[in-house]
Amino acid sequence: MSEYSVLAAVDGALRQMLWHEFHADPVINLIVGSESAIVFTNPSVAAQDSSNRLSLWLYRITENEFVNNQPPERTNGEMRFPPLALDLSYLVTPLGATGDADHLLLGKTMQVLYDNAIALLSDPVSSVFEELRIVLARLGLEELTGIWQALREPYRLSVGYLVHITRIESLRTSPATRVLDRAAGYADATGATA
Repeated sequence: MSEYSVLAAVDGALRQMLWHEFHADPVINLIVGSESAIVFTNPSVAAQDSSNRLSLWLYRITENEFVNNQPPERTNGEMRFPPLALDLSYLVTPLGATGDADHLLLGKTMQVLYDNAIALLSDPVSSVFEELRIVLARLGLEELTGIWQALREPYRLSVGYLVHITRIESLRTSPATRVLDRAAGYADATGATA
């Protein structure tokens, strides 16, 4: 489980993972010269700065329905509500100077994310501990063009990735006491209780 800072921590982990591999590759290092060239803004904004080379845009956050009904956790005499489990949808867009650079950069990015499909995110300072699963999202042409139309930009080469499960722990608690007494009653048609 993690605190609310987990979304920023996921971004940082993705950037660090990609930069580690980009920096070691002599071809990609010529295209992406620094870690700061990997940005998390939408691709239309990222393309306005010529130093940006790769946009990883978090464009949708959804609740993971497979872990939606988890039971509350007992801690120190209280019941803590289960964490909010999220799936993060990223649009990955290369912003190279040429089409060849875009293809090389996108290919390397996909290779790195495939090779690191399960990543451990651990940061004791910000209380973030997660096992991330990174999978290629099968976005159809209609969904991709819909995203680009929403950005009011012409379509660019891009792919979608899904990062799940990210949990944000709940701060809601309720007392975890035993039921000692129970009174049963009913209301009649007038609303009076008996």
